[in-house]
Amino acid sequence: MNKLFTYIKYELKLFLGNFGNMFWMMAFPLLLLTVFTLAFSSLRFEEIDIDKAKVGYHEDAFLPLSFISMSLDSNPFSYNYADNKTVDNNLFTGTLMTEEEARKELEQEKIDVFVKEDLSLVVNKNGINQLMMDEVITMYKQILKLNLPLESFEFNRKYVSDIGDKFSPIDVIFYSLFSMITLYGSYLSSTIGNKLIVRDEKVSLRNITSSTPMSWQVSVSVLTCFIWSVFMVGMMIFYTEFILKQNFFSMDLHNVPLILSAIVFGLSWGLFIGTFIAKESTKIAALIGSLLAMSSFSGLYSDSLRIQLQRMLPFINELNPINIIGNEFIKINMLSNYTTISKSIGLLFGYSLFLIAISTIYIRRKKA
Repeated sequence: MNKLFTYIKYELKLFLGNFGNMFWMMAFPLLLLTVFTLAFSSLRFEEIDIDKAKVGYHEDAFLPLSFISMSLDSNPFSYNYADNKTVDNNLFTGTLMTEEEARKELEQEKIDVFVKEDLSLVVNKNGINQLMMDEVITMYKQILKLNLPLESFEFNRKYVSDIGDKFSPIDVIFYSLFSMITLYGSYLSSTIGNKLIVRDEKVSLRNITSSTPMSWQVSVSVLTCFIWSVFMVGMMIFYTEFILKQNFFSMDLHNVPLILSAIVFGLSWGLFIGTFIAKESTKIAALIGSLLAMSSFSGLYSDSLRIQLQRMLPFINELNPINIIGNEFIKINMLSNYTTISKSIGLLFGYSLFLIAISTIYIRRKKA
């Protein structure tokens, strides 16, 4: 046990004594979190302002629309039925026009819906206003069919409402970013290859001639990287929750195994890259480039790319580690959904075991 602690202490001194390690493992993630928070925090709880639907209608549709308006009006006796050219209430504003005029207005997006004489709708695109008008007209048709009074239906229903939740859709960007940060231990583990394979470095010569088994050296190095990575991720969570005060994480213990499995995968990925790439600059470029690529596929920079991949090549998102981690963060912290967490953690550990096995075999067979 003392031997294990001695090795871990030695490895930690090497990590902490390297400025590059401290930058990539601490300063850079803090910088990313700060920049993203400043850029998107103002959008997190921005209220959605939905304008009233703009409706064109045939003259025969005026009476049904006026009945709907009467049910929406707190004082129905104040409604003016003499003027059939306009209809106005808290859901929609309507203007009398011909169908030909309406189609031109629809193409120019000046109106959302045209109500024909038989109460069928003409639309040019889908949206909230179009869906709302379809439901309102359907309600009116049901009233006529069932011979019920107008007050039997909820014309005053709110179609868009604010929910008192501490999360918002913009948080998806953060979870993708944090998923990438949990893999930043790969920068540390990428140095293991140069310590164990002779590449003109004295430390590798000493390790290769040591009586300590190579597999044990790899295991201790990975364990040391894991300890430091756990500390780093803990610092990132503390920074976002208590310094930036963004409340991205709920007090849910399911976050723990997910984060640990993500860290293990990040370390195994760095070990794999560092084992097969000797040149420092090329190795860092491969690491950062691969993490950025996986993040972009998971929607960090453009959600449209992730959606296109989901439609055309869905297996990429299903196998992308950052997409897997990000989706689970969303399910746990936003939806309290745990249906796929076991599968995701198992897949991450499977990736890790495969990468560590390949790296260890390569290191053991590499001759000094």
